[in-house]
Amino acid sequence: MSLIDDTTTRQMIDAAVSRGAKPEVESVSFALLDARFRAFEISMRLDSVIAGVRAVRANVTIPTLDVA
Repeated sequence: MSLIDDTTTRQMIDAAVSRGAKPEVESVSFALLDARFRAFEISMRLDSVIAGVRAVRANVTIPTLDVA
């Protein structure tokens, strides 16, 4: 089951991630306001966007340099 229900939610997740939002209400809300989404759009989809940000952050791997 996908957390992304529509195009706008996907765009909101992408905008929040690109602005470095943490999967928290304040961080995601400020990122979406910065991206110029409307308050009613944010309130309708906030839970899905936070879950999407959390999923993206969980799937990111950071390569390490082995300097032995």
